[in-house]
Amino acid sequence: LGRYWYEEEGKYLNKKNTFYDFIDCAKHLKLNNYTTKEQLGIVGRSAGGLLIGSVITMEPDLCKCAVLGVPFVDSLTTMADPTIPLTVTEWAEWGNPNEEKFYEYMKSYAPYHNLNKN
Repeated sequence: LGRYWYEEEGKYLNKKNTFYDFIDCAKHLKLNNYTTKEQLGIVGRSAGGLLIGSVITMEPDLCKCAVLGVPFVDSLTTMADPTIPLTVTEWAEWGNPNEEKFYEYMKSYAPYHNLNKN
């Protein structure tokens, strides 16, 4: 998919496409008998932890276990604070949640803000 996909389909207000792609890949592996839910574990660190956190809040029955290493799960709150190192430079990937359109979109996938009590 390359750079074009990343620039046009994988960031800002299209960021959820990266989560949907991950989910679709896991479902493909299960559908084609490469694995089962009971055998599938997923792992991510830092922004990869955001990926895994978002995936398990979107599809809680996708896998047997998920490991989030130093996860970026409260991304909305963190990204809204420009005094935190790297925040402003990360706006080029995620968007600035201090702008309403980005805030609402980021809130729709931020793991911390989408936890289900069940």
